[in-house]
Amino acid sequence: MASSMIHLAITNSIIDELKIDDPYRLRLGCILPDAAVHGNGHLKIRICDATRSTYDFESFRERFGERMKVDGLYLGYYLHLVQDAFYRYYVYSEHDWNPLIPGHMEKLHRDYELTNEHVAEKYHLEPNMIRPLKLSGEPILEVAEFDVNGFVNGIKGQFQTIDSNEECFFFTRDMADEYIERAILLCKKELLDLAEGKPGMNSLAWSWVRHT
Repeated sequence: MASSMIHLAITNSIIDELKIDDPYRLRLGCILPDAAVHGNGHLKIRICDATRSTYDFESFRERFGERMKVDGLYLGYYLHLVQDAFYRYYVYSEHDWNPLIPGHMEKLHRDYELTNEHVAEKYHLEPNMIRPLKLSGEPILEVAEFDVNGFVNGIKGQFQTIDSNEECFFFTRDMADEYIERAILLCKKELLDLAEGKPGMNSLAWSWVRHT
């Protein structure tokens, strides 16, 4: 859903408030779902007689909630799901994005390429902020198999400057800024709610009608 650069921008913007011992595990966690090559990396499920889809927040918290309190990898992974849920709402509901029109997904991914440099500069991101840490023995491997090395190397390549005057097709730099700032507030609220023992993100409330 959201680009890796945007996930890094959101998560890195609240990193100082999280008091994480290893920021590299947090940053890797916040992009890790998109590195899945086998399995259900986003914990996507169908509900309401398979008429709606959503991310299984409850299952993730049940399985990894205690780890989220002490390990940035799992906290970052959860924040990725939160950010993707809000991103779907932002582009589909607020901006009427239609991914079914031929060519639209390719154009959206091109928009990501065109906005990466802006996001990296504005939110002070650098390639050395992410490292391809080893996941052998990690419980998160029960969810999916990940190509960590290949994915991290791919993201580092996204920091290259694109010498082009090409305009964005849909997802503009202003939209990136607005989404990031709102997602930061949502992540902070979610973390505060969980710290206070309140219910976290609700899978049904954040579900969407399946496209056919």
